[in-house]
Amino acid sequence: MYDKLFEPMKIGTMEVKNRLVVPAMSTLTATPEGASTEQLIAYHERKAKGGWGLIITEYFGVAPNVGFFPKMLGIWNDELIESHKELTRRVHTAGAKIAAQISHSGRETFIGVSDENLVAPSPYRDVSGEKNPRELTVDEIKKIVGLYGDTARNLKKAGFDAVEIYAAHGYLISEFLSKYANKRTDEYGGCLENRMRFLLEIVADVKAKVGKDFPVMVRLSTVEYVPGGLSMGETRVIAKKLEEAGVDAIDCSQGIFTVSHNIVEPMMLDNCVFVDNSAEIKKVVNIPVITAGRINEACLAESVLEAGKADFIGMGRASLADPDFPIKVKEGRLEDIRYCIGCVQGCIGGNMRGENCHCLVNPEMDREYELPENPAETPKTVWIAGGGVAGCEAAIVAANRGHHVVLFEKSDRLGGTWLIAALPPHKTELLTFVGWQKHELKKLGVDIRYNTELTKEMVQEGHPDAVIIATGCKPFIPPIPGSDKPHVIQANDILTQKKKAGENVVVMGGGSVGVETAEFLSWYGSEVTIVEMLDDILIGCERETMLMHRKAIKDENMKVYKGAKVCEIGDDTVTIEKKGKKIVLEDVDTVVVAAGSKPVNTLEPELSEIGVPVKVIGDSKKVRNGLAAIYEGYMAGYE
Repeated sequence: MYDKLFEPMKIGTMEVKNRLVVPAMSTLTATPEGASTEQLIAYHERKAKGGWGLIITEYFGVAPNVGFFPKMLGIWNDELIESHKELTRRVHTAGAKIAAQISHSGRETFIGVSDENLVAPSPYRDVSGEKNPRELTVDEIKKIVGLYGDTARNLKKAGFDAVEIYAAHGYLISEFLSKYANKRTDEYGGCLENRMRFLLEIVADVKAKVGKDFPVMVRLSTVEYVPGGLSMGETRVIAKKLEEAGVDAIDCSQGIFTVSHNIVEPMMLDNCVFVDNSAEIKKVVNIPVITAGRINEACLAESVLEAGKADFIGMGRASLADPDFPIKVKEGRLEDIRYCIGCVQGCIGGNMRGENCHCLVNPEMDREYELPENPAETPKTVWIAGGGVAGCEAAIVAANRGHHVVLFEKSDRLGGTWLIAALPPHKTELLTFVGWQKHELKKLGVDIRYNTELTKEMVQEGHPDAVIIATGCKPFIPPIPGSDKPHVIQANDILTQKKKAGENVVVMGGGSVGVETAEFLSWYGSEVTIVEMLDDILIGCERETMLMHRKAIKDENMKVYKGAKVCEIGDDTVTIEKKGKKIVLEDVDTVVVAAGSKPVNTLEPELSEIGVPVKVIGDSKKVRNGLAAIYEGYMAGYE
């Protein structure tokens, strides 16, 4: 079973033990100077121990301050070479090969420190850019070409097995390749032959400085999905030219930052959504092709290999969710796998907030260095009120450490409001996490008491050593005139289909719950208008998810009123106020309220009175997202 996944294969002179690749993903855990830290090393070492064949690090800048994020890896002096030798040594000891990506971010370079490196083939910013870049001179282009080769040579000295030239996602090399960014009229612009020149010169310089025994890979955006961006026809030519130039593998991605939902795909996009792009590249080259993009299950990965659409499977976020994915697949323990759910909250979402990369379903990710697995010195009896995902996470971690755990859930099933969040069609994968938690709880023998609400009296009688409160939250309806009318319905009641909406619906609230409910209603045939009090919708939503939601709003022809307050709900009207003007929405037959939720926590003050140690977590503490709730659950169980 899964024989293809575990076949060894060579990339140049490097033999990889299986077809499972961890693509480059930013963690933001290097030092400000670009050195490896214990945090970064432990993160990669953990994946190597989990059985991944090839790990590709986040990018090494070819010079200081040329990264998209303020922190990046660097290797431009001997001191930095020494720091990275420990990284490669420990990854090798754990059984994996390790390659380093090298990059200059061009017009996407972070300008928080200085904008001197904000350069591009042409002096035009991207749609999402804040400032126009400076156009590179030919002499500057030649100098940057040499920086790529110097970086690759130092990486070889540090013990890396290969190097990957980052020519994707709208960074500098990608900008030269693409008509979308490259408006030059000299030998580096115009026809495709000229636009390829910068990349081919870099490949030649890298290969001259690392020698024939050091594999060189290139990551490409096969299709950019912007007007004038790279097309598949052009990328086929580029891939063929790269093979002729001696490149040992093509790593296929897609998109640029402006359409970043094509780079880091949220759950709205299908699994294996871009493998046909890599299949097109595989048709024209004989070197190995790596694919990636929402491939998060072994059966999907195996099917791509069997279909001949790629030679290696990049599973970046799957490796964040479960670093032991390869071992578990090989041993047939599929039920033990924590699957990536495509939420993008902790990984790229964390990066975009300037935080270290984390993972919603795996709170240990990027904290490996500070959260060692160790049994509790003194096992305790821990009671947990609430079987949502935060409470279940606390139960799993506490039981893993050797505590006796009793979980009280007032309903007949686990998952809490997470089960409702999974009801929109594009969010069904959320349920894989609940399934994993249930499996772990059963395996650990946690005592689960369904249809039982924990009370002060039960605690007084049972004398647990500690109580964790994870009783969640409940939605509320703002006190608006007419909010008590029968056609005013909570969003949760729409999603669970306890109540049915009519043909003309007003959704109060333009956060993620409101917009997802609006999409749900549109799919079922309702005409939907969204009313949001704030100046924009989807505030706090991750960028990639937001882009997909905005596309759905446009595709479904929804009306959106931003900066608008609902003043009154009539029998068939909704009166809103926007910029001091009253607007009456007519022929409304249903009003759906998605105005937020409030914590449910009546137990804490009662238990505090009787001196029981209490920890409040998740939405019962403060209503936020799943990333915060599950991390708090983990830490409550761990502590």
